[in-house]
Amino acid sequence: MFEEPFRWMEAISTRHSYVREKLRKGQPVIGVPYDEGALLLGFAPQPGKVFEVYDRIAMGALGHPADVERLRMTLLDMAHLEGFNRSAEDVTIGRLLQFGIAPAIKQNFEEVMRAPYLVQLLLAEISPRDETLFYRLNYDGYWESFTKGCVIAGDTQVMNRIEKEIDATPFATYPLERALYEACRLWERGLRATEEETSSNHESDKDEDAPPTLKEAFERWPLEAAVLSRKTTRKSLYRALAPGEIGALKTRLAGA
Repeated sequence: MFEEPFRWMEAISTRHSYVREKLRKGQPVIGVPYDEGALLLGFAPQPGKVFEVYDRIAMGALGHPADVERLRMTLLDMAHLEGFNRSAEDVTIGRLLQFGIAPAIKQNFEEVMRAPYLVQLLLAEISPRDETLFYRLNYDGYWESFTKGCVIAGDTQVMNRIEKEIDATPFATYPLERALYEACRLWERGLRATEEETSSNHESDKDEDAPPTLKEAFERWPLEAAVLSRKTTRKSLYRALAPGEIGALKTRLAGA
């Protein structure tokens, strides 16, 4: 009987290791402010990286597609129920996380006989006070809030490196075109710099696992990107970037 708490702690530690390993090779999703709102972007081998959640809320995801879809639908249901029972202004990420999805994910993770969610979520919001807010929700229910932007990535080193660059870059002053360009460059630098550090510490050949350049990323995967814009006249502030906007970005990157 006295061994049970220790067995539970060991099981929780094993679950952390298992989920981190599953998420490790997932491509990062970046969320940053720009002069009219918030920008989310990420490369994905299949659709399912960036979504609309509610009028002022967007979501980026990393992980197993089935778990991403399940949590997306949960957030949608919670947001619309909150909006129906209270008001659209009461639907905020803080409320959805604190009183809804974060406790549910934490309970799921700590019930060791159930499969954990293989997922990380990035949430962006234009608040009723027109503040641009970002949140990161982990697979164990732990969440954090940010104002300068944030990133989700399966590799903690990559995530920390990109996050430092986000904090040092004045994205909130940039127009959309420049914010999109700088965020993509930051995506590339974060992956490549971390790989160089790892390679310098280990002499084994890592060519097969080397992260892609932006050119290679565009050749292998589509870029999913969307904005929450304060300038729109529509009730929903969410807009997926048009193919022409992505094409202009690729042209600019090719000429850089």
